[in-house]
Amino acid sequence: MKKGWFKNFSKKFRIVIIHPETLEERGRFNMSKIRLTTVVFFYTVLLITLTSCLIVFTPIREYIPGYTDVTLNRRVFNMEQKADSLESVLHQNDIYLRNLKHIINNEDIDDGYIPINIYVDEVPVFVAPLNGMITSRFNYNDKHYGIDIVADADEVIKAMWNGTVVFADWSTQGGYTIGIQHDKNIISVYKHNAALLHQEGDIVNTGDPIAIIGKGGSTSTGTHLHFELWFKGMPLNPEDYISFE
Repeated sequence: MKKGWFKNFSKKFRIVIIHPETLEERGRFNMSKIRLTTVVFFYTVLLITLTSCLIVFTPIREYIPGYTDVTLNRRVFNMEQKADSLESVLHQNDIYLRNLKHIINNEDIDDGYIPINIYVDEVPVFVAPLNGMITSRFNYNDKHYGIDIVADADEVIKAMWNGTVVFADWSTQGGYTIGIQHDKNIISVYKHNAALLHQEGDIVNTGDPIAIIGKGGSTSTGTHLHFELWFKGMPLNPEDYISFE
């Protein structure tokens, strides 16, 4: 019985290809059941192997429902870390911009984080904006965020470092005020001027004349310069970084 089954399974038959309309014979070939089964099995295994390779070694696997990407958790974690970092940066920038507005308007700053000092070797030597006598020094607790320098009338005030003018206008308390954005998140502010020599958007170099000393503004008690130095939205003591002698 087994021999009969094998003989029947290995028995050859002929496959003829005929045109359906003209009945013209287009081709013929001999085939057996065992050979046909072998060919089908071979191509089935080949198709499964190629499909598996596409799924395992190419990004197409991510489009298959229910397939878990082994790197997904790691990528999600990295994205969460980046999102947290961006949120922190945006928060610091928000504080920075609010403090910049308060600086110009002579208002209290937002203590969103602990004041940071800059190291002297991070920046070149700054130039004193004015030669004169310091009559009022920096006092963070008293909210006096700069120093007051008295000098003769019509004295020229100079830019302490290269930068771009980001504010140049009149304010009620500060009079004619000019603010310069420098590299490394440093801003210098010059208040109570009689006249400004630059406008917003101007690029200035170290030592360039930027204003004329005056006594404008409601908080001024006489001809002097109120000079402030800021780093990342927090005030610094100018005397720690500039020699006014």
